[in-house]
Amino acid sequence: MELQDATRDRLLEAAGREFAERGFECARVRGICDRAGANVAAVNYHFGDKEKLYVAAVLEAHQRGCAFAAEHEAIAGAGGTPEDRLRGFIRHFLSRVLAVHEPDDWRHLLITREMLHPTEASDILIREAIRPRFEQLVGILREFCPAADGRRLSALAFSVIGQCLHYKMARPMAERLIGAEGMAALDLDFLSGHIATFCLAALGRTPPLDETGESREASEVRDRDDSP
Repeated sequence: MELQDATRDRLLEAAGREFAERGFECARVRGICDRAGANVAAVNYHFGDKEKLYVAAVLEAHQRGCAFAAEHEAIAGAGGTPEDRLRGFIRHFLSRVLAVHEPDDWRHLLITREMLHPTEASDILIREAIRPRFEQLVGILREFCPAADGRRLSALAFSVIGQCLHYKMARPMAERLIGAEGMAALDLDFLSGHIATFCLAALGRTPPLDETGESREASEVRDRDDSP
């Protein structure tokens, strides 16, 4: 049993890398088996066929974000102000779900492929992981805008998510635009703070941004810290 489990794990890891690099259509079962050190029949034995192996690999890839589900539940549902929960959601989404500073990890490359070219694996992802996370964000935003209808709340949620996704999906082009050093300067602390401040200012929950692009509160804190 342990030997079979080990073979299954190797196939899943090898398949994830192959699918992330080549996509579903171009990936070959033999290439996956060569990576895993297994025979071709092992795929049928453990997964049934190539399509089921792909679905399993996508779900395995998503576990990297879901492994922190308890942490996310605490962020979205715990006490504290709605502002604090929105900040926590954004930071968690950037660091755990998108892993914006791990662009070469096969798990996130595979999820990115799936987002751009959805397959039946996306139906499972949406049902088990994406929809619950989206509904949690909508719940936070409803506290800011209790009179908003469903259409408005969906648009607000996509506005938050879209800012976060940009730093993952557009990274290759963004690096060409501002350089690798410029992108590296947009680290997790900066991005999570910037996006949260931008969203809260738009929601009217923090003062408008000043001439430096920061909220007045943040500027005042910075000035106090910099004063002799």
